[in-house]
Amino acid sequence: MNLVDRYLSELLNAGDFTRATEILTPDFVFFGPSNPQGLDAEGFRLFIKETRAAFSNKQFVELDRIEGPDRVALRFRMTGTQDGTFHGVPATGATIDTEGCDVIYTRGDRIREVHAYFDLAGTIQRILMPLPAKIIGGLIGTLFSQARKA
Repeated sequence: MNLVDRYLSELLNAGDFTRATEILTPDFVFFGPSNPQGLDAEGFRLFIKETRAAFSNKQFVELDRIEGPDRVALRFRMTGTQDGTFHGVPATGATIDTEGCDVIYTRGDRIREVHAYFDLAGTIQRILMPLPAKIIGGLIGTLFSQARKA
């Protein structure tokens, strides 16, 4: 299994960082739509852990790959169901299904930098969309319950 395959399967899909030092350089940096300032390897591990806690079935599937001597462009499809709290938003049961691209820079036999691109606003909108319906449904249920009691 090559380096990018391990990044995808071990780190992103399994959330298993036990052998991350074999995959990431000591000065590794991850840049993404929600982390434009960049995360070091430990920050990236925590980000993946928190995301996987919110989307326990989150998966990345490779759609296309373009490789150069020191970089890889990896087009992916990201899916999952929000079954845990995500940035303070309680589980909604909303599903995400979006395409994106990681531009992965390598040094030697490890990854030194990743720039992730996907529609963060659209993804957040899909997560938050069910909330108003749940809130309105709860209010209507409460109103009907109170009306029956009166």
